[in-house]
Amino acid sequence: MPNYWRKVFLVYHKDIRDEFRTFDNLLATLIFGAMLVFIFSFAFQLVELQSQQAFPAVLWVSVFFSSMLAIQRSFAKEKDNGSLDALLLATGDRGIIFLAKFLCNFTVLVVFELVVVPLLWMFIGVNTVGSFDIALFIASLVLGSWGLAAIGTMLNGITIQVPSARLLFPILMFPLLIPLLIGVILCSHAALVGDRASVLGWLYALLAFDLLFTLVPLVLFDYVLEG
Repeated sequence: MPNYWRKVFLVYHKDIRDEFRTFDNLLATLIFGAMLVFIFSFAFQLVELQSQQAFPAVLWVSVFFSSMLAIQRSFAKEKDNGSLDALLLATGDRGIIFLAKFLCNFTVLVVFELVVVPLLWMFIGVNTVGSFDIALFIASLVLGSWGLAAIGTMLNGITIQVPSARLLFPILMFPLLIPLLIGVILCSHAALVGDRASVLGWLYALLAFDLLFTLVPLVLFDYVLEG
């Protein structure tokens, strides 16, 4: 087991080092997310809409669309330079690759949200009036990012084998994300108004959803990367 986690860490370290060493891909994701924030905040200033109502939807639409840029690159580098087979041979267990790629994508999403959430909070002008449930808000960010990273990594591993991967990836991903999107928007809104009791069921559902899409690909990733 220690050797298993050592391999996970080595693959994760390689990917996260490549992500932050060039910084081009991460910067493109951050710029795209910031542009979405500016556009949405400008649009909502033109209509009469409370910030507590607009903020959760704008936040997660921005995160979901921007995550397409980040997560879709999970296996692209190995596929382009022909090192995917070497990575498979080096790790032995393909679940290791899924877990490392998932953790890398999760880290990138967290970094992205650390930039986007304060920007959106400032431009939309959220007024919580002391009712803000920060623990629930952080939980919604973690569970949403977890689900995004897990589903995105799984689908990227599936679609990387086909020629039309860039087109197929979002088509497959968005339907799977609908339950996650509904849950995190409701939980984020409840955090802003301080009403945790109304979304406890959604928190448990999000946790079950994330565990399902983490454990199943972890077990079946040998078949996902076949071909």
